[in-house]
Amino acid sequence: MNKKDIKGLLTNHFNNDRQPISYEALVPKLRLARRDKAELKKELERMVASGELIKRRGRYSPAPPKKTQKIIPRAAVKANMRLIEGKFDATSLSRDQSYAFVRTDGGDYFVDFEDTLNAFHNDIVAIETIRGRSKDRAIVRKIIKRSNETMAGDIKYLSNKPIFICSNPKIHRWFEVNDTLGAKENDKVVLEVTNWGNIYSGKMPGGKVVEVLGPSGDVEVELLAVLRQYQLPLEFPIDVIAETDALKQEIEAKDFRGREDLRDLLTFTIDPASAKDFDDAISLEADNQGYKLWVHIADVSHFVALDSKIFKEASKRGNSFYFPKQVIPMLPQRLSNQICSLRPNEDKLCLSVFTQFDLKGNIRNQKIVQSVIRSDYRLAYEEVDAYFDGEDSQLSPILKKTLSDALKLSKLLSQRRISEGYIFFDLPEIQYEYDDDGLLVELGLDKETDGHKLIENFMLVANEYVAKRLKQLAPHTLYRIHENPDPQKLERLGVLISHYGLSFDPHEDPNLSLQYLLNSMPNKDYHMVFDRMVLRSLKKAQYTIKEERHFGLGLEHYTHFTSPIRRLCDLCIHHLCKIYLLKTSKASLNAFQLRNHAQTANEQELLADEAERSLERVYSLAFMKKKVGERFTGTVISTRRDALIVRLTEIPVTGVLKTDTLKGSPFTYHEQAMMHASNLTGNYYQLLDKVIVDIMDVSDDIYLELAQVPGAHTHYSAEFSPHAYKKVRQRQSKEIKSKRLKRVDQKRGSDKSVRYKRKSKKARRR
Repeated sequence: MNKKDIKGLLTNHFNNDRQPISYEALVPKLRLARRDKAELKKELERMVASGELIKRRGRYSPAPPKKTQKIIPRAAVKANMRLIEGKFDATSLSRDQSYAFVRTDGGDYFVDFEDTLNAFHNDIVAIETIRGRSKDRAIVRKIIKRSNETMAGDIKYLSNKPIFICSNPKIHRWFEVNDTLGAKENDKVVLEVTNWGNIYSGKMPGGKVVEVLGPSGDVEVELLAVLRQYQLPLEFPIDVIAETDALKQEIEAKDFRGREDLRDLLTFTIDPASAKDFDDAISLEADNQGYKLWVHIADVSHFVALDSKIFKEASKRGNSFYFPKQVIPMLPQRLSNQICSLRPNEDKLCLSVFTQFDLKGNIRNQKIVQSVIRSDYRLAYEEVDAYFDGEDSQLSPILKKTLSDALKLSKLLSQRRISEGYIFFDLPEIQYEYDDDGLLVELGLDKETDGHKLIENFMLVANEYVAKRLKQLAPHTLYRIHENPDPQKLERLGVLISHYGLSFDPHEDPNLSLQYLLNSMPNKDYHMVFDRMVLRSLKKAQYTIKEERHFGLGLEHYTHFTSPIRRLCDLCIHHLCKIYLLKTSKASLNAFQLRNHAQTANEQELLADEAERSLERVYSLAFMKKKVGERFTGTVISTRRDALIVRLTEIPVTGVLKTDTLKGSPFTYHEQAMMHASNLTGNYYQLLDKVIVDIMDVSDDIYLELAQVPGAHTHYSAEFSPHAYKKVRQRQSKEIKSKRLKRVDQKRGSDKSVRYKRKSKKARRR
């Protein structure tokens, strides 16, 4: 078959089916002979180079149709339209869909590709909502601010022309390269964007290479690329370092004035074993009347004045960035690791929150003071939890008793938090283990333990108290809020989980309903799949000067006070405490300044989350490259239109299992149930399915091939009925609930969590 015939077949195929498809899946679809496969590959690449097709993650799809730009002149826009500002989210475009979203304070808006106005991921845009159509649709009318003027990515050559592909998969378009700076194919580079292209005329965006980082795939090069992509500040300005160097390491007698001397209290820190910046310590005394708790927080504000160069730099960084093997601190290390760090056997300045509890954990008295402390022990979570688990411990008898008393109080506080509506997610983080040479040797899960809960509970007590006091005495303050969830998202969540034997009523008290849902998960697999979905259905916590409650914690007033070494807002709160609660400072922080600091902190927190995920992915991909060809068991934890997302059992990473590689392809995607059903065999794949997979390729993702599905679902025909499916799931739901009720009856009267579930049902009836 000649080139013209193959192009005709491809054109005909994509005219009738615009869904992304891999080269391997195209061969049988077009019924090509083996001798024509090489020509098919060449023609696909030619059509990509000419702009007729788009290639993304090994799949080809037709380029969006060109159309005349329908932008109203800027003056007319200002005069006749009410524009809404928001952030452009290109996640869907990066997955070869023909739409995107704009996230605004008032909700999310759906935007067709032809209405995106050359916007890229995280750009700040102005949108016009479309009248006469669904209220959540919009047109991008103006690009207000580009999120990135420089990007990190790979150099590729198509038809001998250099092309730049951004490492961030959410940058959905390729760039022409005007100057490669000598970069070779597959080199990782930094590109400076010189034009943003035009989707209406078909013009590609372009730029010039300003830095060649090295060969793509090298771990150190990939790490450097992430730092460049997110423009993270690795060094501090010279004037900031000079100001830091001028600070005295040792505190002097004059610094003790106006402070309570708490050095005689038994005081200790509990942190990860690798931590170097200790910004919180605790002291605890218990007797037959109750508990006395001191939460000591490093007094960073004593050293970092609001008008200092150090604070100005911190107000740009917003927070510290914590990566595997590396920390990018908010404050210079001399401050964060030495002067302010609550290291053992050193006198340190603090702000201390004292709380007196009765024997039931009820708060009887609280106050905040300026203090000087001397930490006696630097403890790691591992040794604290080893003691809690009954293992042999070298800790001193008095420290053991104090830890035991602290654990009792922590459990009382946990019970109180649950009664107030606290929502607990079972989402362990990935733990990275390295050898002596710094090479990654193991991926594990860092589970939340009693030691973690103890520190979290005590910090929450201090944070809530400070928030309440500042609300009473300060004209303006910073809150850490978590808005109530969107009812529509809860509705969709309820529909989804009903297919998997779970129940959730979005019309009842959402705190109690979500608590009950998370407590009713039958096993760890359900938690692994649905806890994250519940979390995604909620809004993101943020900083603001508006007084609103924290939904996830179930608290009416909350702020961040306990980490001033690593968070900007905590440092601001310390200054506010000195101005309005302790009245020891004449500085000022007005509403305008606080609003700006809150905005910076919110933006930098999102940036930190995205950068941390990218770096973790780099390490995970590097680790899994050694596993290509190996076989693993896994669980389907999510789906998308073209793939199953599988979490491996032996190693805590996720991989992509494309549906066009599965037996029975093509599949129909049923979004409400997040399930793929074969149009040919009747087989279907859904969440929670156990699969056996082979690691086929590790490049920009971990790609899997199905080896076996134990107990595969085969009882659905091509005429799949969601109604019939729901009936089956209802039958399965009854079986799950029956098993759960048996467990409840067995545990009745002995398990506190079960007793709470019964109480929750009564509360809902009231």
